[in-house]
Amino acid sequence: MPEAKLRIEDDAELEDLAFLGREFLTWLLWRVDRGEGTFGDFSVSFGTRVRLKGVSGDATDAILKGGAAAHSSAARAAVGAGRTLRDADLRIVRGDREWRFGLDAETLDLRAVKLPALLTEEDDDRFLERMALIDELDGMVKEAFLEFLRDRSRPAWNRSVLPALRDWLVDGLRIDNRA
Repeated sequence: MPEAKLRIEDDAELEDLAFLGREFLTWLLWRVDRGEGTFGDFSVSFGTRVRLKGVSGDATDAILKGGAAAHSSAARAAVGAGRTLRDADLRIVRGDREWRFGLDAETLDLRAVKLPALLTEEDDDRFLERMALIDELDGMVKEAFLEFLRDRSRPAWNRSVLPALRDWLVDGLRIDNRA
């Protein structure tokens, strides 16, 4: 039996699906902030840069940089005001290996990937090892995204996850206002 494939006919259909990537990055940030950034045998954390953008028609981007940019009250305020995470610098650790990369929310494209140290010394072997490490990174991002999709498609999403996300946004703003 032939394998079924998702076909995206045009840019409008792609745009219709892009919200899932934006929700994924917000969900991921929420999970990481709650100490739940581990997926199987790897963990995810946010790096020093995030880009947020308003709803369509709002041409303003907010680029936050710094040690904990994604975890700042400015990031939570922007999300609470309707901006969405469009891309972020991320870090994945599996065992003693670490990947650093940017992730575009709308396409889930990886950018500026920094791979773990290579073990082989031969040029041909190094190329194959680099490809294997990129493939491994891609697989880990997909695994986290699939967990998001499972969470997002459950009835509990509206009953428990969305209220918890809202509370997280409000709590982050409250904590910052007390400081």
